[in-house]
Amino acid sequence: MSRRQVLMGSAAVAVAGAGLPGVPAFASGRSGVSLRWLGVAGWELLFAGRRVLIDPYLSRLPVFDEAGKFIADYPLAVRKELVYRHLGARPELVLATHGHYDHLLEIPYVVEKHGSRVIGTETHRHLLTAQGVPPDNVVVASGGEHLDFHGFTVQVFRSLHSQFGSYGYFAPGSLTAPPSPPATISDLVEGGSLAYLVTVGTFSVLFMSGTANYVEREIAGLRPDVLVLGMSGHANVYDYTARALRATRPKLLVPSHHDDMVTQLDDPALPTRGNPAAAAELAETARRIGLAARVLDPEILHWYEL
Repeated sequence: MSRRQVLMGSAAVAVAGAGLPGVPAFASGRSGVSLRWLGVAGWELLFAGRRVLIDPYLSRLPVFDEAGKFIADYPLAVRKELVYRHLGARPELVLATHGHYDHLLEIPYVVEKHGSRVIGTETHRHLLTAQGVPPDNVVVASGGEHLDFHGFTVQVFRSLHSQFGSYGYFAPGSLTAPPSPPATISDLVEGGSLAYLVTVGTFSVLFMSGTANYVEREIAGLRPDVLVLGMSGHANVYDYTARALRATRPKLLVPSHHDDMVTQLDDPALPTRGNPAAAAELAETARRIGLAARVLDPEILHWYEL
């Protein structure tokens, strides 16, 4: 079974966000913060006219062949028209969770258009500068940073990449110097993984959204209002969902990185929600551990007022 088939397995769950299309079901609006899923592990935060992106990826490269086999040397290609259409407003900050193609590929085009600042590891900086991003636009982080953007803050946490059945993962490794311009998806290596806590006033969103693994001690006791949690590739991570929820005890749970990754945004066949098993797992885990949290099952490109 291919990764795409695993991601799109079926389940049913009654959760917030499952109402009328285009109408946010979780919409108190009291925080002044809005959240939009861009598909895959991409997210956008909007508050007080300011924007933050996390792992924007709209091109959804067709990296599976007809037999469902992953094409590791698929050439890099960005659908710029989608980036410009859906990310037309300027984000002042882009957060990179790691360096793989479905997280880093489009960041150079966002920076080119808007001059945005990026946070990522040293490897991510090398990969981005090899694609033309000015070095001064990249803030290098390794975990432990607490950065003040004067109206909101970002805390950076050391994290881990999720693992396949073999306990490895695609394109591992790090870089100590800028490489030649990357040409295939395998050229974009992980380069370390990060999680981010974005706080606006007293309201916080924890993005553990780009991978399905983490360093539990790094996130213990954070108590975010919202946890955006990667929900694919964690079969070999011990007690993955329960440990994350016990460590952070958020009020709202949002699955991430749980769609098919390849159906184009302008394809009428695009499933607007991801794998329903992801939301079901979050809801069941919260119930099992006695956590009074709601689950938002987001639709791609829909805004939710938090």
